Amino acid sequence: MVKTRRKGTRRNGVISGIKKWPSGRIPYVISGQYSERERAVLARSFQEYHRRTCVRFVARTPLDRDYLYIGKIDGCFSDVGRAGGRQELSLDDGCMQYDTAIHELMHSVGFYHEHERWDRDNHITILWQNIDKDAYDQFGKVDMSESSYYGQMYDYFSIMHYDSLAFSKNGFETMIARRPEMTAVIGSAIDFSPIDILKMNLMYQCGNRRAIKEEELLVPSIPAPIPPVDFSKDECVDKTNLCWRWLDRCSSFFFEKIMKEFCARSCGFCTPKPFVFAKTAV
Repeated sequence: MVKTRRKGTRRNGVISGIKKWPSGRIPYVISGQYSERERAVLARSFQEYHRRTCVRFVARTPLDRDYLYIGKIDGCFSDVGRAGGRQELSLDDGCMQYDTAIHELMHSVGFYHEHERWDRDNHITILWQNIDKDAYDQFGKVDMSESSYYGQMYDYFSIMHYDSLAFSKNGFETMIARRPEMTAVIGSAIDFSPIDILKMNLMYQCGNRRAIKEEELLVPSIPAPIPPVDFSKDECVDKTNLCWRWLDRCSSFFFEKIMKEFCARSCGFCTPKPFVFAKTAV
């Protein structure tokens, strides 16, 4: 999720040198709130940036005025790019998974969501009638004059793309892909896409990188859908027939509330009824 200092225009990758981190060096301080396991998630996330890009997350020194403070602040959010001074990146208890961590860190590197590109209407359709009004700013559109996609095509596989049920107020989809087979793909990434890596390397001039052609992408197989079981006669029911597609969101901080309301049965949020023993004659 993006923490914005003002509502309005959005960028996919920042252009201004002021918002980039000099030489791709990002100082950080990690809150003492994290357990050993949670610190291991952060360490793995940093390591993958170091392995695949020239961006470097380094422990803050007294000379570093601008730095990330990573803590359990309020959900999952980050500023985009270098904000100046101490800037907060929140990874709360429900956010401590590798995919969420690299997503928020990529915001801090300098990237907005893929579905906020200025050309996104050529690739997805936003269904505003299904979006929680408090989340409208998560679906803003970029300012073309300030954005750069580094010559890359729209990336349905990006770790920076929300899924089609994000911030739904009624259990129905909030965005669909213009290529129907891609609706199930968006928001399903658990790691960087090839284009995510390429754009970061281009932003920070990590070396000569050519644009990826669509036919060169390895498209992951999409499992055949399994229709949901009809629990309509049970008191604890799913309120949408899409739950079987979103089971990985049941424990997500972003989606827990909506999943409890619309997919209680599939997610296992139902309270089991106490077993009543039948009385027997003595």
